[in-house]
Amino acid sequence: MTAADCPPADLFRDPGPVVVLRSGPLTRRVAWGRPWQTGTAAYWTALTALDGVAGDGADRHRLGATLAEEAAACILGGFGLPFETGLAAFRAVRDAGLLDGPPSCDRIRAVLLRPLPVGDARRRYRFPEQRAARLAGALEFLRERQPPQGAREMRDWLTGAPGVGPKTASWIVRNHLGSDDIAVLDVHIVRAGAAAGVFDATWTPANHYTILEGMFLAWAAAGEVSAADLDAVIWREQAAAARAPRHARSA
Repeated sequence: MTAADCPPADLFRDPGPVVVLRSGPLTRRVAWGRPWQTGTAAYWTALTALDGVAGDGADRHRLGATLAEEAAACILGGFGLPFETGLAAFRAVRDAGLLDGPPSCDRIRAVLLRPLPVGDARRRYRFPEQRAARLAGALEFLRERQPPQGAREMRDWLTGAPGVGPKTASWIVRNHLGSDDIAVLDVHIVRAGAAAGVFDATWTPANHYTILEGMFLAWAAAGEVSAADLDAVIWREQAAAARAPRHARSA
């Protein structure tokens, strides 16, 4: 590459347009950046539009066939576990028939205590006691109640299940309904949004879930992409980067 081939230096300092995002009464002015500038708001929406998620149906994010299966997949996955291990745990519990009848914490725990097949290896599940109790409680909740139909209504309803917070409830509903009306505020999403200037760095899901969700949905709308797909793409890319060897990340 010659000097003539190189882009002008100010190309990489260009903040792009300022986009105004709103969440309720809160207004946030975001330096949108350009699609080639990694980590900007423009970068993530462009990547989602280019790559997106396989398929275009409402079930493209589903891990389970029913609401109970989706709840099991999300409760057994999530924080503190590689995605593949959580998925293996879900499949083991499902294939043992433990999602079809009356929930049994002891039987779920027994399955989770066995080494799980993950690729060519077998791995131990990290939270057998905690997640077995949480899943059994959630399954009992689902058996005794009829879920509402709207995405936000269903998400808020699910937070009434034992041990199910807004993030897990949002994940269950986003996957089950393929909804763009809610956001799964995983740590990867919050970090990416803060780095892009969409979120204030002091906002946390525990204290600012509604504001974060509103800003995330406004971000997707401004970028003209599906909020569910934007969420999934950011999570996939950030999780992969977190798993990469340190020397690869710094290369």
